[in-house]
Amino acid sequence: MIRTCVKYIGIIVLLSCFQVFAFQAKAQDKQFAKNVIDTLCLPYFAGRGYVNDGDLKAAQFIVRKFHEAGLQQFDGASGYIQPFNMPVNTFPGKMLVKIDGKELVPGQDYIVDPVSGGCSLEKLTVVYIDSVWLTQILKGYPGKLPRKNFALAIDKKQLERAFADNNFDKISKLNPTALISLNDGRLIWSVASSPIDIPFIEIKKKFIDEQTKSVILEIKEVELEHSTQNITGYVKGAVYPDSFIFFTAHYDHLGEMGEATYFPGANDNASGTAMLLDLARYFAKPENRPRYSIGFIAFAGEEAGLVGSKFYTEHPVEPLKNISFLINMDLMGNGQDGMMVVNGSVFPQQFNRLVHINDSAQYLKTIGKRGKAPDSDHYWFSEKGVKAFFFYLLGNYPWYHDIYDTPEKPTMAGYDGAFRLIRDFVNSYGGKP
Repeated sequence: MIRTCVKYIGIIVLLSCFQVFAFQAKAQDKQFAKNVIDTLCLPYFAGRGYVNDGDLKAAQFIVRKFHEAGLQQFDGASGYIQPFNMPVNTFPGKMLVKIDGKELVPGQDYIVDPVSGGCSLEKLTVVYIDSVWLTQILKGYPGKLPRKNFALAIDKKQLERAFADNNFDKISKLNPTALISLNDGRLIWSVASSPIDIPFIEIKKKFIDEQTKSVILEIKEVELEHSTQNITGYVKGAVYPDSFIFFTAHYDHLGEMGEATYFPGANDNASGTAMLLDLARYFAKPENRPRYSIGFIAFAGEEAGLVGSKFYTEHPVEPLKNISFLINMDLMGNGQDGMMVVNGSVFPQQFNRLVHINDSAQYLKTIGKRGKAPDSDHYWFSEKGVKAFFFYLLGNYPWYHDIYDTPEKPTMAGYDGAFRLIRDFVNSYGGKP
């Protein structure tokens, strides 16, 4: 990814034009949400991760939208920003993988495992480990291996089973120079807080077999203590100003993997961020002023293990006891098959009211429910005793944590219905904390 002054000027002009459009747009507007998704997926935001200030640029964008909507700032926050630090393993520089002289395409042909160490290695011998050989290794019979400068190539499913059985030490004791996981499925990336001692990559299985001779690896890896931020704001309630309903969504994504590859994260979670901003615009209008105060949090660090939401629950700018209910929104870009409610079975009264509203208005095809799950930013709140739902929209969407979750992919089929359902649920809410 090459960023020139011309590109920066173009981005600035584009963002300025978008801001004018967004300010003029009406409340509850699918086109507004689509423009937010398109904007947050631009290369300028670098996948909203931990390289090239991706998450910081996204935070600045959201702060502008909070200000434009007229959200108030919490007394316990520094403006709209709640800063914190987090450890993260990053891949900010050159990345090269060659198999027998053939250069592979990052994100498409291979990914670097989030825990990978860095390296610059010329022509490692590839040792292809089949299931029989791996079984012998785990039993303590490694067989004949090169003395040095070799990469172990093992089927991903077999490798995961070995790791699940706490057998990583048995593999690491073979002293490989690098580790290669062979995947015959989709390449799904993630984030880790710290690296292991050797490079670890995942490659499409078709590129390596028993006949493969060598691999060239170059991976720039940097472990750092990353400074990031949650963004908070609120609308004061007309009847219960000291009681809050919170809307939350994480704005971060996976960021960049090397110089040429970034993960746009359209559905995950530019879509939830778009819904958060649209709800902020709606409830901040005087004619839509709610009975309860409405808090809004855009979280950082979700992809690194719900770090931002955990930090907030430990350092709340509004006391948790004042939160009557919380709605977290993630993966909100589709909805042709309805919506799922995590914690729906935990809070049946609130879930039944949600279903009743939907049955009456036919906003979405169906409303499903699940139990407790630590899979998004609602989790730390419910662990602290806050009643919370996690909403995500349903529909066939195979692009997740990969380079293909691009802004043209989400259908937005359930966006309007989900917005209206959330609006009606909030306006009908009767339980105080």
